[in-house]
Amino acid sequence: MSFLKFSHGNAKLKHRLIFSLPAGKTCPGALFCKSFAVLQDDGKRKIQDGKDTQFRCFAASSEVQYDAVFHSRAHNMELLMRSLIEGSMVDLINSSIQHHRKKKTELVRIHESGDFFSRAYLEAWIEVAKLNPDLKFYCYSKSLDIFINLDLPSNFYMTASYGGKFDHLIDEGFFPRYAKVFKNDAEANNAGLEVDHDDSHCFADKPFALLVHGTQPKGSEWSKAISARRKAKQFTGYSSTKVAV
Repeated sequence: MSFLKFSHGNAKLKHRLIFSLPAGKTCPGALFCKSFAVLQDDGKRKIQDGKDTQFRCFAASSEVQYDAVFHSRAHNMELLMRSLIEGSMVDLINSSIQHHRKKKTELVRIHESGDFFSRAYLEAWIEVAKLNPDLKFYCYSKSLDIFINLDLPSNFYMTASYGGKFDHLIDEGFFPRYAKVFKNDAEANNAGLEVDHDDSHCFADKPFALLVHGTQPKGSEWSKAISARRKAKQFTGYSSTKVAV
């Protein structure tokens, strides 16, 4: 049997499995961070930004830089599409988690890269969470429209990701826990939001900030912000995973 590929958290994000899909291509709600890797005729990859992109998705940059990352996420997408047609998506996700989990696994992050591309796909993950009450499942999402009027199990934590097509649902109060990306700590502090460096805020009940990371267009304000944080030794990066499995 073919299993989905997961990665394991590093020392900062230990005891968790991390699942990813191709960035951008599986993110129907993305707007300001819309970027994705494009495979060219010569076999090389380049990054392509959306028309409204303000800062690049760090996950898309990783797919351009690393062969293993690109192929791992493509593998996951292929298996999911096949299971969607065959009606076995819940079994695929659940059996893959059981294959990869360790004795100390406590958390499952859904989508370090990618997002919920359909209601059926989201519902499959919800069913998997119900089958594994000993695990906490968490995610960020801009596909907020498909979460409306949907009951989530107590071990499924969704953080609305600001900067997408459905921000109005956050503004209207449907999602009290949301995350917003800023250039630096000062911007986040001015907005009255704490910066999360280890995903711990995903299990609280209030909004929080994330700092931009990854490869940004040269000369852009976002790139300059990352450089300034590095020079000030404030940049911690966000390498949350070891090798894909």
